[in-house]
Amino acid sequence: MPDLNGVAKKTKGRQKIEMKKMRNESNLRVTFSKRRTGVFKKASELATLCGVDVVVIMFSPGNRVFSFGSPSVDSVVQRYKTQGPPPLLTLDLNKVHSTVDEVELHTHLHCLSNQIAIEKKRTKDLNHLAKAAEDQFWWARPIESMTDSQLDKYKKMLEDFKRQLKEKRGNLN
Repeated sequence: MPDLNGVAKKTKGRQKIEMKKMRNESNLRVTFSKRRTGVFKKASELATLCGVDVVVIMFSPGNRVFSFGSPSVDSVVQRYKTQGPPPLLTLDLNKVHSTVDEVELHTHLHCLSNQIAIEKKRTKDLNHLAKAAEDQFWWARPIESMTDSQLDKYKKMLEDFKRQLKEKRGNLN
């Protein structure tokens, strides 16, 4: 097939690939490797051009994990954990029925279930930390909520503090 200059092309050039899973295992692995690099490159460009934090995690056909993060995978994942997931999507079920198929709804339900599980774990962890902090810093609670033994300890702490303050003042003179 001649090009614009009248010279026949030696190759078919860049061909459009049908989007379906490849059957040939060797081709699949090579394509994954090349496209993985391309996805990571695009993520890096997005991070650089837009100044955003990005993380990409993928599993190869051989079940190996590959990841890219800017500034790092750990820092972006940690930030996600501390900030929490994005707000839940709201769906108008009248519109959804006509435009979204059942598989998409199940996928969305699975994502929401995962978010709920993550939030429940986060709540449990925060409650545990709050209880530990309360136990450790009992003296920071309002006096009205302290037990008699805690009030006695608090009184002794204040007396010790007062004594140390007097000693320090005495040493300064």
